[in-house]
Amino acid sequence: MKFGWKTALTLFAAVLLAGCATTMGRDYDQSKVAQFVPHQTTMNQVIAALGQPQERETESDGTTRLHYQVIVSKSSVGDYIPFAPVKANVSDKDTYLFFDRNGTFLRAENTQSNE
Repeated sequence: MKFGWKTALTLFAAVLLAGCATTMGRDYDQSKVAQFVPHQTTMNQVIAALGQPQERETESDGTTRLHYQVIVSKSSVGDYIPFAPVKANVSDKDTYLFFDRNGTFLRAENTQSNE
């Protein structure tokens, strides 16, 4: 099967226009974190609401920290054109949830950015 230059150019343009996205982590609904009540919500309820965390760490005093994170990086046509200004298109959600030794929610630390 032979491709002419027009077909090759069309395929190349389609790839450039489509762009691509890379995702690290698993997306979660960060707005649900505001519903967790300190000293009442349990770790099991949090996991049921947000899914399994990306990371779980238990400290020597028995407290636990769950870490939820998702990073999405999208490319654009300009990323493939030489000498074009490079624009970063990255979004990041990062949430740390802290629990006492009994698995009861204490507090959350959220960050979210779009560059």
